[in-house]
Amino acid sequence: MENEYLFRRTPKEVKLIHTKNREICTKIPVPESMEIIERSLKNEPWSMNHQLYAVWDHATDFHVYDKWGNKWIDLSSGIFVTNTGHGNPEMVKALEKMIQKPMLNSYYYFLEERSLLTEQLAKMAPEGMDKVFLLTTGAETTECALKLCRLHGIKQDKKKLGMIAFNGAFHGKTLGAQTMAGKPNSWKWIGNLDPCIYHLPCPTDPFEDMAQIYDEDKGRKLFERDIKELEASGVDLDTIAGAIFEPYQGWAALFYPIGYIKALREFLTEKGALLVSDEVQAGFGRTGKLFGYEYYGVDVDIICCGKAISGALPLSAVLSSAEILDVDGSLNSTHGGSPLPCASALANLKYLEEHHLVNESKRKEKILLNKFNELKKKFPDRVKTIHGMGMAFAAVVVKPGTKELDVELVDRIIERAFEKGVMSIRTMTGTIKVGPPLTISDEALKEGMEVLIESMEEIIEEDT
Repeated sequence: MENEYLFRRTPKEVKLIHTKNREICTKIPVPESMEIIERSLKNEPWSMNHQLYAVWDHATDFHVYDKWGNKWIDLSSGIFVTNTGHGNPEMVKALEKMIQKPMLNSYYYFLEERSLLTEQLAKMAPEGMDKVFLLTTGAETTECALKLCRLHGIKQDKKKLGMIAFNGAFHGKTLGAQTMAGKPNSWKWIGNLDPCIYHLPCPTDPFEDMAQIYDEDKGRKLFERDIKELEASGVDLDTIAGAIFEPYQGWAALFYPIGYIKALREFLTEKGALLVSDEVQAGFGRTGKLFGYEYYGVDVDIICCGKAISGALPLSAVLSSAEILDVDGSLNSTHGGSPLPCASALANLKYLEEHHLVNESKRKEKILLNKFNELKKKFPDRVKTIHGMGMAFAAVVVKPGTKELDVELVDRIIERAFEKGVMSIRTMTGTIKVGPPLTISDEALKEGMEVLIESMEEIIEEDT
């Protein structure tokens, strides 16, 4: 907190912007918005108040608006939630229908919309995944996955409790999820760490380009090295119950070496253990595949879904087989499968399919990649690498001549872009990360990226 760059809270005159996709017509931050911002700063924790100083009023498709006439191109999708666009009209209709009934809460009594949603998800899931467990947040799904892996393991041997995860990963903020996440700074509050959760090194080097993920032989050798080191540390590999991975690590859109994940899958199969794909951020077209794990050419046993599953409201899901999911009578939830999120999700997933947005994500990948390569070419001493696929990309930004991530520079760049009508993700890790709604027009995608490039150029010029 004390080392964090603070976005400017004093409204200042900025260049007025008027394009088809952007409108900036006030000082930034908007003077009239400061009362709202100050109220939030007073009543909510610091952790809820370090995004860009925009007060969202409404949002449609790939645009965010305030109530004072400003309009931004959204490159964040509300942190990868609105894959089918903000305020999707089909979702709005579905929600209005539920509200008018009214049907706002149903616990887990039978509900038509929930039955239709789980049927839809089972159809979209890979063959063999015939059960869907609805929850509310992404962290709940990864906690559930940990539980399912262990329940599956102890049926074979009561000592089979081990869970493999990766350094640098993120799986949520609850106890089990945060323990699996390979970020030691987040463990301070936990006290006694789970002794049966093991972390392997992230096999992808963020400072090397993406060619590394396609060297299958090298990826396999990396896995053999890591699993041997785990065994040498005293872990009995026969006690491994499962492993969890994200198709890409979110902070820098880091995909894993394909050979590494293939070798991990083979190892788990040999040990009678399960593979979990945490698709909370990667799922539903974000990577140019329906699920990001598809890039690795492996089967997974459990899929964790969240964020874009509903396109707006709090909903998550665990997808798996009856053999894995029908094991524990406590797998139910007060708000999991609540009427409004279910209605939203059903309309959202149908829209995703009918408008071929997974294919659109892959098609637009070329536009994003070209613009990120342009950024790297323009600032070769600052942009070390580009990582990503589909509509999830990140530039790794460093201090010149080093591998030290330049967190403050990135914050200043996205703040300048915000003043110019582009809403970006604040990663606080030194990466320029982009993940717009999959519905964004080619024109707006190019325009948003050009504003980021322009903003970086201005900030660097001001520093020299």
